[in-house]
Order: sequence, then structure tokens, then C-alpha cells
Amino acid sequence: MVQRITGLASGMDIDSIVEKMMTAAKQPLIKLQQQKQILEWQEDDYRTLNQKYYDFRTTLSDMKLTSKYRARTTTSSNESYVTATAANNASLGSTTIQSVTQLATAATRVAAAPISTDSSNKVDLNQSLWKQSGNFSGSIEWSQGGVISDTITAKGDSTDPTSVTFDLKGTLNSNMPMNVKMNGKTYEVVTDPSVTLSDNQVLLTTAGGQATLKFNSNISAGTSISVEYVVDKATKSATVSSDTKSIQLDFGDIITDSFTMTVGNNNVSLSQGTDGNMNLFIGSTQIGTLNPETGKIDFNSDFGSIYSGSAIQISYQQNYTSFNLKTYTSSGLVNGNFYIGADKTLNDVISKVNNSNLGLTMYYDEYKDMFTLTRKETGNFNSSSSVDNGNEIIISSDTDTYDFLRDTLKFSGSTEYGGTNAVFNINGLDTERTSNTFTISGVTYTLKSEFDSPVTISVSNDVDTIYNNIKNFVDQYNSLIDAVQSKLDEERYSDYAPLTDDQRSQMTETQQNQWDAKAKSGLLRNDMTLQSSLSNMRTLIYTKVDNPNISSTYNTLASIGITTTSDWLEGGKLEIDEDKLRAAIQEDPDSVELLFRGTGSTTSEEGIIQRLYDSVNNTYNTIVDKAGKSTYVNSQFSIGKDIDALTEKINDMNDKLNDLEDRYYAQFSAMEQAIQTYNNQATYLSSFFSS
Repeated sequence: MVQRITGLASGMDIDSIVEKMMTAAKQPLIKLQQQKQILEWQEDDYRTLNQKYYDFRTTLSDMKLTSKYRARTTTSSNESYVTATAANNASLGSTTIQSVTQLATAATRVAAAPISTDSSNKVDLNQSLWKQSGNFSGSIEWSQGGVISDTITAKGDSTDPTSVTFDLKGTLNSNMPMNVKMNGKTYEVVTDPSVTLSDNQVLLTTAGGQATLKFNSNISAGTSISVEYVVDKATKSATVSSDTKSIQLDFGDIITDSFTMTVGNNNVSLSQGTDGNMNLFIGSTQIGTLNPETGKIDFNSDFGSIYSGSAIQISYQQNYTSFNLKTYTSSGLVNGNFYIGADKTLNDVISKVNNSNLGLTMYYDEYKDMFTLTRKETGNFNSSSSVDNGNEIIISSDTDTYDFLRDTLKFSGSTEYGGTNAVFNINGLDTERTSNTFTISGVTYTLKSEFDSPVTISVSNDVDTIYNNIKNFVDQYNSLIDAVQSKLDEERYSDYAPLTDDQRSQMTETQQNQWDAKAKSGLLRNDMTLQSSLSNMRTLIYTKVDNPNISSTYNTLASIGITTTSDWLEGGKLEIDEDKLRAAIQEDPDSVELLFRGTGSTTSEEGIIQRLYDSVNNTYNTIVDKAGKSTYVNSQFSIGKDIDALTEKINDMNDKLNDLEDRYYAQFSAMEQAIQTYNNQATYLSSFFSS
């Protein structure tokens, strides 16, 4: 940039003179900027309209669905006995349920006696079983070992993608089957490698302190697998670091006599501490404490620095109990093994049962101090009275082995109620269902009570729903027509060019908005793409659907009461004769459906919806090619390319104007320097005469 001297010698306002000279030179630049602004406004207008096309295309997609034309409504002659709903494919007509002699019920097993020793000091559902084992009227028989619950994450083994291997946290008790659950599904664990695995089975093998689960299909990396198993002794290994402050064991209520621990080559001994804690010693030095109830070990502050790098090995046991439970369900006989650590509560037991795959709900009633088990499904799934006495919920009957459910929760000698099928007569046929809600030929019935007087269920067209679906289509069509036609008819004010920054600075905000509104108006007036779109849609709407499966009575929109408004200035909007459309839906719903969504090898055979969809989709894509989407860059559509070309010209023009401005200032600077030189010479000469 040249050095600018602004009239010190000449006394002229050089900046003002240059500014006026540049104003004329900038006119071509202003024209380019206005052209760019108009293109950007056109882009916005196109995109706004194209959203309308997109929304209408979505409506057309929905109108291709049979559900829009096959809505069904049902009526019951006595809803206190039977209610019903009908799917879209349900046959029109009526069905009679003559009688219901038995409702479906869920099997329920009620414990035979209260569980607490003292009714004034009942068992607490939130206290650990070990703490209140003496409060149960039926004593708890404890086994020693440990119940381990763990979650394994599959790594996607490339060698054998059907298998998952994990470290066992102790020596597995082979007499207690492992529980395995993946993706909400419980698997039967087998140990015989010769078994051909089914979809619900998994093969368990153990070696070297590890277990491998092999499924009959590949397990994706990242899949979570829940396992529960019993160990004779639980183990915990760790390495001491400088910041080791505590260790959490896998369960609480530790049997302290079973607890052994080494740190490096040092054996750790225990002695009774305060608050039920055990003090841990190496030799005569206390290193920390063990809380047997929670299974947490806390170390002294200097433990990490003294024993850093040493290996910790821990072995320990707890008391645990177990029970077995079976149910007959719609999936067949389901078996469940449950292991309950002494640190667990009755609420934990309830949660285990309720979240199992047995399909049962366990419930404790505090007032009666008794438990119940209720199957979540109604019906009789063990129809053979010779199998498990025909019961649906099976409690262990092996009286030689203790069972927590049978012996402590008092289900020994319990009675099962319910577990019955719904028995009824429909259209003269005696039949049964396992549920009171069932579906026959697309109609879903719900039996409310037993009765012996006939109830009629009628299925008919849901005229209101179908009418509203078609009306919504017409409303969306009219909304699109209105938006497009208003842009085609919009007045163009050619005298209102986009404002320059200088022009805006001289206007109020209201004046600017009024000017902009006229400058933006009519940018899509008589646009050929939009005119062609409207013309094509009108033709497709009015043309008869020539399909042999449609009654000639209902092969045009006009024949079902949908016609063009009398006011052509509205651009060919549609209006509905409601009575005529409802009558057509009632009299010939199949023809009405095909009139809209019918298909064919030619356009004349296609229904109105398919025709319009193809036309609207083509227009949408054409506008995208012209104006792009919000996610596009300018190089992907034609207006964007024009904007980029103008931007490049504007940048070039700005460079040229900057050079021109510098040249003007250089010329005036030279003039100023010449005047200054002349003034200096005149002053010098005048000094001789003044003396």
C-alpha cells in the first residue's frame, strides 16, 4: 500500500475526492454482489419449497401402506363379557361366542406356613440371611464355600469364536451347576463334550483354574455373559503397589476360620478387633483390618510403601444355601438353580426369582408372614396329570436334601391354585386358550368373565379412520400446491435491488425490512421447474386409473367425491365431498384402496399415490440438483457453482479496486509533494526581497 498524504500542501480533502472517484468505479462490484445476494435468496426459496416436497413425499410413502385403507372397527354386544380389536387384515363380518365356562388363570403356589419364629419379630427382608438366620421358623442349613457372580466380556476369539474363556475365582464345586445368561437368555449348562449343542445349551470345561463356555454359534466381541457358580473356596490375587489401600472380596459374611492370606512370603494372622472387625498381622505388626460382614480389607497407610511389588494371595469361604425351582411355561419345562450367599437378603432372593427365566413372580406378604409364587403366564402348560401331579410350579421333592425354598420358606406341602385354560364356545366350536386374550383370523378377543348367553363381535370398516387418512393426504397436497403456486404468482419488483451497506445505513430497520421484502419477492415467479411440477401433478390427479381390479364406478378421484376447487386462482387445490367419500369407503373399500395405492406396469394402471410419488420425487431431486441441501457444499449444485463463480469475480474486482485506490492516492501524493516543493522554493526566494 502506498503512503497516503492527505492535502497538507494543497489544502484539498483528498480522502473525500478519492472516495467519490471510487464510488463510480465500484458500481460493477455492487452489481456482482447484488447478483450473488439474489442467488442466495433463490437458493433459500428453493430449499424452503423443497422441504414441502419432501414432507409430501413422506405423506405419499405412508399412503402406500395397506393400513391406511384397511382400518377395522369392532363392536361387542356385551363388553362386560367380551371386548375385541381387529387388525387391518381381519375379515369383515361377525363372530358369536356362545359361552365361556372357564377363564384362564395363572398358576399360584402359596406357602404352607409363616416363615418367622416369632410373629412379633418377623424376618426383615432387608437384613442379611446370616444375621437373622435364627428368626426363621425353619432353620437354614448352610454349606461352606462361596457364591461367585461375575460378568464376562467376550473378546471375539478368532480361533474359536463360539467359545469364551475366563478365570475362575476359586475351585469350582462340580456338584453345583453353573448358571449362564447371555442377552437375557438362560442357557442349560452341559459338561459332556460329546453332546451336540442346541440353541439353549452351553458346554462347560475347566482346566488350570479357568473355565471355557462353548456355545453353538459365534459370540460377538463385546458381548456380556453373566455367570454364577459355587466354589469350595474363593480366591483373590493382587500385587501390592505404593498406593494400595484396600481390597474388596467378592462377597461378605466371611467365615473367619476359613480366611488365609499371604503377602509375599509372609503369612497373615487374624485376631479379633473392635466393631466386629478382624485385625491382620504379619508377625507382631498390624497391617490392616478385615470386615467379615462386607468382605473389605483396609490396609495401614504405610502398607503400600513397605510391601510394594509383593504378591497377595487370599483364600476364604462364606456360608451359602440353595434351592431348585421348575415351571411349566409356553416354552416348555424350565429349570432354575439358585445359590444364596449368607450376605444376601430375602429381597435379593425375591429379585433372583423374579428376574429369572422361570416366568414367576415371588411375593412376600408381611401380614401373613408368608410367600407366594405366581406364574406370569396364564393357562395350563402341564396338561398331563401324571407328570408332577399336573402342577405348573414345581418345588423340590427330594426330602433327603435340604432346600431353602421348600424347608425355610415353607413351600413344603404347599398347594397350587389356578393354572387353567380359558374354555369357551365360538361359532359352535368348543375350544380352549391358555390366555383370556387371544387372536383368531386377525381379531383379538379378550374374555372378561364367564357367561352362558351369546355375545356377538362384529368387524366392519373403520370409515372414520380411513376418511381421515385420505383427508390428511388431500390437506398435504393442498398445502404443497398453495406454497408452490404462491411462489409462481409472487410479484417481482425489479426496481428493488438488494441494498448495499451504505444504503442500509441511511434507512430505519422498518424501511430495510420493507425494502428486503420487495427485493426478495418473485425470485421464483413463473419458474419452469415448479410450473412443470404443478402441471404434471394435476394431470396425474385427474387421469382415470385404468386398473381391471377397480370398479369402474370408483376409478377417478371425482367418483369418490374428491374434485378440484372452482377457483382456479388457487392453483388446482382439491376439495372433498365428505358424504360421497364416506359412502365410497363403505360400499367398495377395495376399489378405494386400489384407486390410491394400486400398482401396475404403466402409469395409467398405477394408483394416484404411486403416480404422485414418482412425480414429486423427480421434482425434489431436480430442485436438489439446482439448490442443494443444507449439508451440501456449493460445488454440488448449480446455484452453488454460480455463487462460487460470482464470489471469485467479486474477489478479483476487490483486488483491482484496491489497486486503483492505491494508484489514485499515489497520484495525489505526487501532486502534494510537487506543491510542497514549489512552496518551499517560493518561501526561499521571497526571503531575499523581505530583507
